[in-house]
Amino acid sequence: MSINFSSLAFISVANLVLIGILLAIFGTVALAATRSTDFRRALAGAFRQKAFISVVVILGLSAAGLNAATQFMSLYFKKQAVPLQNPEGLTALPVDMGPWVQLTMDDKLNHEMEEVLQTKEYVFRVYVDSSKLDPSRVARFKDLTWAERQQEAGRIRLERPDAIINAAVTYYTGGADTVAHIPERCYVADGFQPVNPASPTWHLPATDVSPARDLTVRFIAFEDQGQNSRSRVVRSVAYFFQCNGSYFDDPLAVRAQLQTLTEKFGYYAKVELMTELKSQSDSAAVMQDFLSHALPDVEKILPDWQKIKSGAK
Repeated sequence: MSINFSSLAFISVANLVLIGILLAIFGTVALAATRSTDFRRALAGAFRQKAFISVVVILGLSAAGLNAATQFMSLYFKKQAVPLQNPEGLTALPVDMGPWVQLTMDDKLNHEMEEVLQTKEYVFRVYVDSSKLDPSRVARFKDLTWAERQQEAGRIRLERPDAIINAAVTYYTGGADTVAHIPERCYVADGFQPVNPASPTWHLPATDVSPARDLTVRFIAFEDQGQNSRSRVVRSVAYFFQCNGSYFDDPLAVRAQLQTLTEKFGYYAKVELMTELKSQSDSAAVMQDFLSHALPDVEKILPDWQKIKSGAK
């Protein structure tokens, strides 16, 4: 049986209303009792009235009954957090995944940025396709400083935009709120205009460690409105979620999944990719190749939902 938050939210609301009424009654009584002898006399008279006592008893029993019903039906308004499989967290994502090699170094966000992101589990990386670059150039990556790696990423993006990709993975658990951040909000806030939004189902080719599979993603091109038409930057972005063991491309579907009241645990991870290729079809091809190698490694770090459901953490 699957019970959604929207269909049973009245239980929690009614519970709060009943508790609020009771607190208001007894709070008013306590306050007034210290100030007015007449009120104390009137209150004593009220408690001798059967109707007043009946209302108080009914409210108390209703609140207790709602709590008992919630426990009996095994409803969970607050989800228990689910740990990642790897104790090192998302930073355990490999440096090399097939031909894709990490170029930038992992960097910790400051406290304010983490508050905005609403999680401390994240990685933001730039990977390059070593099969499209000179091997000696790739070999020199390990000797570069943080700043030099950023500069090298900029050069590769200009020379071989089909050989570089930005990858971000963020992880959230223990809540049932709206999905924190999606590109449609973030890029628009930065002055980009979404173009041709779609939800294609991509076919990820088989690799040495993973069979072929299909994956539905949200795929959007964002144009920088601050540039003139000739030099306008186009960023192709794809994102999707893994939530409680299933994949989604819609944040509303993630929220609905997390608000299933019969589910004790809750988590979701967002995977987001970006390229600056002019052609969306070329960007899609690069992203599909990257995901075919990266997704199996991401899944090794995310929770094993079958083990969670079977009671083994």
